[in-house]
Amino acid sequence: MPELPEVHGYKVYIDSTSLHQKITQFDCRDQRLLKQPLADFEKHLLGKELSKTQRIGKYLFIVTTGDKILVLHFGMTGRPNYYKSEEERPKFGHIVLTFENGFHFAFENKRKFGWWDLIDSVEEFKKEHGLSDDARDLSFEDFKASLETRKTHIKKVLLDQRVAAGVGNWMADEILYQARMHPKKKVEEMNEADIKKVFDAMKKVIEVAIEKDAHYSDFPEDFLMHFREKGAKCHHTDCEIEKVKLGGRSTYFSPEWQQM
Repeated sequence: MPELPEVHGYKVYIDSTSLHQKITQFDCRDQRLLKQPLADFEKHLLGKELSKTQRIGKYLFIVTTGDKILVLHFGMTGRPNYYKSEEERPKFGHIVLTFENGFHFAFENKRKFGWWDLIDSVEEFKKEHGLSDDARDLSFEDFKASLETRKTHIKKVLLDQRVAAGVGNWMADEILYQARMHPKKKVEEMNEADIKKVFDAMKKVIEVAIEKDAHYSDFPEDFLMHFREKGAKCHHTDCEIEKVKLGGRSTYFSPEWQQM
């Protein structure tokens, strides 16, 4: 699933290709991907322009020159695709905007878990969906405060979008590996220094992933992503990576590097 770094890349891509162009057509092959009636999308997008983008976690908000803000969620396999001729429309481009210049913006969505919505306010959406500030922008004080009443393990907390919007499963594993924190460590047993280690590791992982355009093969050699599978060897200790289920999610860690 696209996580914070991937969606950041989509934001940059859209900013560089699809803004400030009048929308002349709106085509949707599967209206189940729309959170509002098709007629509402046509009303609020046709004749309008996409003017600027904002990302919070895994959600991408696109301000338009009309009354509504477009929300994109990429689900498991979603991604944007800007192309010229109709013959280039991607196979799974289920939603397509056509611009006055003849180019098209497709929302590729192979498994159809992604969706589009129209909203009035980003702040209201954020409150309704219980989102924290974006994990990249989150302050340490807010991060620490959100952990104060937690009574579960740190891996589960990191995946809570009310704590760190945008952090997904692989990122949580990587953050804990970089922080040398066991994923089963209970939050109530962590002191401020422990919390700061996790916070600093989160910021590090986010920035590295964005800098490398979420190309895992380009990550530093000591990143878990290079050996994130059961039985692989830890970069630091050469012990075997273990896999457990935490909160229903597959979790990978190095038992010698991330001791309880």
